Amino acid sequence: MKIICLGDSTMQFNNIYRYPQFGWPQLLNLFLHPNIFVLDLARNGKSTKTYLNEGRFTDLLKRVEKGDYIICQFGHNDGAKDKLERYTTPLEYKKNLLYMANEIKKKEANFILATPISRHLFKDNKCIESHEGYRNAMLSLAKENHLDVVDLDKLTRDFYTKIGEKESEKYHMIFKPNIYPNYIEGMNDHTHLTFLGALMVCNFFVDDCIKQNLSIAKYFLKPSEVDDFDKFMGIEVK
Repeated sequence: MKIICLGDSTMQFNNIYRYPQFGWPQLLNLFLHPNIFVLDLARNGKSTKTYLNEGRFTDLLKRVEKGDYIICQFGHNDGAKDKLERYTTPLEYKKNLLYMANEIKKKEANFILATPISRHLFKDNKCIESHEGYRNAMLSLAKENHLDVVDLDKLTRDFYTKIGEKESEKYHMIFKPNIYPNYIEGMNDHTHLTFLGALMVCNFFVDDCIKQNLSIAKYFLKPSEVDDFDKFMGIEVK
């Protein structure tokens, strides 16, 4: 069994030349039992429309095997009305997600939806909704078709509001010049995640899967198992 992730830049794997930017699935393996492989096929700037039109979803299907888990998070780029190659209406977005879900089902694999993580945008000391109707479209799709869904949008947005605008900056690529060699001029990016941001999102995802008793939850490491797995990892492989 493996976990495959598809989505946009908030999920994409980032190499050392983009540090300190992380896609949140980069840290998912820290929460998993040993020997479970995470394949991150999320890509920068993709919407449901471009992921399908460019053949990326077709390529993904070739890798899917029975029993795999596919985590799907889109929404940041589907709402880009100024980029017609990406833009979908909430209804089109919903149809694209349903198509993906049905194709994964044919593979006898498991499909988990995740609403797009919140951007770090505040008004009147409150983190505000930044995905228009896309979160609601995904939630209604999940309800209508009995699909698993983790509402990362609400979880991250509520958390940011709770801790405040300034304290929550550390979870995003917001920092002054001359701190990181890859971004010597600094960054003011309220969308993409740092290591701490990716860790935070993974925590929310894992916790919510466990609370909902989703089938993927059995693969997540529990605090009571830590010592046993530490011993396992210390065994020399011959």
